[in-house]
Amino acid sequence: MSRTATDTEIHMDCYEVQLSEGRNAVWIHSLIDGSTVGRFGRMGVDLHNSITDQRQGMSECRLCTHGPVTRADWQLFREKALEWWGVDVPANAFDLRLLAK
Repeated sequence: MSRTATDTEIHMDCYEVQLSEGRNAVWIHSLIDGSTVGRFGRMGVDLHNSITDQRQGMSECRLCTHGPVTRADWQLFREKALEWWGVDVPANAFDLRLLAK
């Protein structure tokens, strides 16, 4: 019996999550156009539209912060990655000891 892929499965095939070896940064890349749409690091969050979307008139930033990141920032990054791109970033992808108090 054949199975049809769900929208979520198709969507997840369009992105990849890259983790730094030291667990101090996480990136999300579009596999469609190669752009980096998400970054989480010790000094901020970048959640962007893809370069394809930007060429169609959308702004670069969807949600960006600058400065030390907190647990709330990490939670927001993970929630938006799942909501916007269907990407489930593992909770342990970033070393929580590096978060600001």
